[in-house]
Amino acid sequence: MPRSRKPHPSRHASHSHGSGMLAIDRYAQRSHLRTVSPFVKTVFALCMLILCIAADLTATGLLIAALMLAACIGPGGAPARYVLSLMRVPVFFIVVSCLAVAFEIGRAPLGDWDFSLFGIWLSVTPAGLHQAILLFFKAYGAVTCLYFLSLTTPMQDILEVLRAARLPHLVIELMYLIYRYIFLLLDVQHRMTLAAQSRLGYASWRNAWYTFTHISGNLLAASFRRSSTCFDAMEARCYDGALRFLTHHAPVRLRHVLACVGCFAAVAFLTALLKWKGVDLF
Repeated sequence: MPRSRKPHPSRHASHSHGSGMLAIDRYAQRSHLRTVSPFVKTVFALCMLILCIAADLTATGLLIAALMLAACIGPGGAPARYVLSLMRVPVFFIVVSCLAVAFEIGRAPLGDWDFSLFGIWLSVTPAGLHQAILLFFKAYGAVTCLYFLSLTTPMQDILEVLRAARLPHLVIELMYLIYRYIFLLLDVQHRMTLAAQSRLGYASWRNAWYTFTHISGNLLAASFRRSSTCFDAMEARCYDGALRFLTHHAPVRLRHVLACVGCFAAVAFLTALLKWKGVDLF
């Protein structure tokens, strides 16, 4: 009788149970930049974010976005396909916000492109279009700074930075509990969706809406049950009102500080040069 072959572990090493925040947390735990001090990464991300917003240059926003994505993929070790797919998520919300800035409403045509809608004119002026494009690159660059921090620094390390910054303990504990509770709800929702799919719950639009409403109601009820169970588990582990985390204490190394200062100084110098020359992408 032929012997059954066991599946090789490497074939399932990349299998992920869930997506979204689950994957972000997993890649943050496995990041190659985990050995870099979270204080250095947090200060670097915040400085780049402030520079991106304060520069008022589309070139600076694009440069910071490219730099942060390259840091996540290269030194960070996150898969390029996943990072790029992750960066597509905020594009819709940023574009909607930019459209609101680009269009002006009036009783008469005001710009180069005018659209009549029920007696009201929607106009796109050159100044509004430039402001919308600038807003897009500034917002997108700022989002990449936050994604860099999320993909390279686990949540418990970020909370240690906030604790060192003298943030109230109650706020820190609520942040961590909410963050972890999201994972519980995602797991419950994933199981409900799989069960509905196995019963052809999404075979048609009518079934899909019926399944969606019932999963939403069941998820609300399950959230209350899970919250009670989680609190009982915390009390069983001697919870006394203070959460204590097992963190990875990465020392602040001079080469890491110099690398971050060098990147920030290069972007700041290029921004100042473009400002002085009066040059921008748009």
